[in-house]
Amino acid sequence: MNKMKNIMFFALTLFAVFGCADDLEFNTPAMVGKKDGEPWRGKYYAADIDEGGLVVQGGTSYETLSLVTTLDNVGTYYLGGDNQNEARFTDAYGVTYSTLNAPDPSVQVYPANGEIEIIDFDKPTNTVTGKFKFNAFSEDGLTSVNFIQGEFYKVPLIGGLLVTGGGTSCQQAQKISDEAASALAASSSELPEYAELCNAYKDALVVQSNSCGDTSGVLQAAIDALGDCNP
Repeated sequence: MNKMKNIMFFALTLFAVFGCADDLEFNTPAMVGKKDGEPWRGKYYAADIDEGGLVVQGGTSYETLSLVTTLDNVGTYYLGGDNQNEARFTDAYGVTYSTLNAPDPSVQVYPANGEIEIIDFDKPTNTVTGKFKFNAFSEDGLTSVNFIQGEFYKVPLIGGLLVTGGGTSCQQAQKISDEAASALAASSSELPEYAELCNAYKDALVVQSNSCGDTSGVLQAAIDALGDCNP
C-alpha cells in the first residue's frame, strides 16, 4: 500500500513539475512553433497595426517569420487560395516562402494553406496574442516550409514595423541593433554579462545586415570588430 502511495505521489509530482514548465514557457513574450517538425523560437519579435491589418514578425540571427492579416480584429484569418492574408518565412539562405505562392504541380498537388488566429489584444500592455500554422512555398513553387503549433504571446505592438519583400523588416532590425549596442556600451568587459551582451549585439547586427543589406560593409566590419566576444 505504501509503495502504491509513493508511486502516485511521484506521478503527481511529475505532473506538477511539467505542468508548471508549460505555464512558464509563456510567462514572457514569445514567438514559437515547429518548423518542419523541429522546435523554432524567435530571438526577437514585434507587431504593428498597419493600414487596418496586423503584422506580427519574429526571427533569429538568420531567419525571419512574418504573419500579416487584412484586418486587426480578434478572429481567424485563413491563408492560401484567394485569401490575401499571408505567412512569409525567409530562411538562412535567403529563400523566401509565402502562402501567396502556388506550388509547382510536379512536386505538390495541395495548395499553400493555413491560418492565423488573433486571440487577444491586451490594451494595458499594448500586446497581441495568437496562434498560427501554415504551408508556404518558394517563388518557383519547388520547395516548401511547414509550421505547426505556432504561437505568439504578448508580442508588443511597437508601431512603424515595415514588412518588405522577403519578409524582412529593416526598421525593426535597426531598432534592435541600436538597443543591443546601447546595452553593450553601458556594460564593462569586467562584468560577467559582457559576453552575453556582446553576442546579442553581434546577432542583432547579422539580422540588420540580412534585413537592410550591407553594401558598404560597415555592418560586417562591426561584427568582425567584436571578435569572439571574450573580454
